[in-house]
Amino acid sequence: MNQIISRKALCGYLSLLRCHLENKSLFPAPNVIFLNSRALYHHLAKQPCGCDTIGGILKKIETCIPLAVTAESFSLFLSACREPREERTLHFLESSKADFLLLVQQAAQNEAQWTSLTTLCEELRQKNAGKEDPSHGS
Repeated sequence: MNQIISRKALCGYLSLLRCHLENKSLFPAPNVIFLNSRALYHHLAKQPCGCDTIGGILKKIETCIPLAVTAESFSLFLSACREPREERTLHFLESSKADFLLLVQQAAQNEAQWTSLTTLCEELRQKNAGKEDPSHGS
């Protein structure tokens, strides 16, 4: 089970991701096309970010990442049923993390979108903190 992080740590990690993803040099040349979001995730996850990597930071905040399920992503998830359950879960989480990174990059330029995103992540953090410790109020 993942350990719940503090609000301060979450804000710090999100700000670090924002700064690094605003920098377009993390992304390859415009003529490079990723076959799917997992390929994008594997490219970005290895990139250094502060004293860690983007993938390492995402692992630390994964309980606070909104997992947007669309008809396409759900269809892809169900089509992977031939794979073992752990492998399906890993693929789905990597795809969701890639989508989240793209959302961070898009929201980084717009304060209203950034505020909405950080608020959503904080609400998820609080809900997860409440599940782990019912007496925990924030």
